[in-house]
Amino acid sequence: MNIKKYVANMNKKQYDSKDDPGVLSVTKIFNYYKKFGYKTVVMGASFRNIVTKIDDHNENYVIPKLLEELERSYEPVCKVLTLEAATKSNLQKISLTEAEFRWLLNEDQMATDKLSDGIRKFATDVRKLEKLLHEKIQS
Repeated sequence: MNIKKYVANMNKKQYDSKDDPGVLSVTKIFNYYKKFGYKTVVMGASFRNIVTKIDDHNENYVIPKLLEELERSYEPVCKVLTLEAATKSNLQKISLTEAEFRWLLNEDQMATDKLSDGIRKFATDVRKLEKLLHEKIQS
């Protein structure tokens, strides 16, 4: 379940693309990392509409199904997430101890739930891949 669906279920509210919690989250993260010079790799496993809005200063990994949808799409691509916009954002650089980071993460139920869910799913996929590789090596 992506961020938009997660938050919509929690709040019993529908969101359009302008106030999509997932888009807002990605925008905030993107702007922070770009403004302060962190190198990023975007892995859009559940991207739906944001992928066409990310500038080409990133490495972007997108699922094949979405690439096929984008290939067939005639919607205009307007870049919203850009280095220029990030640099102009009013975000302030923060420094946290590990304890402060863990507390802030704990206070964000969506982030905590989605992070742990993502780690579990990744671990499951790793085990599946290991099994496939083991089978290939044995045959």
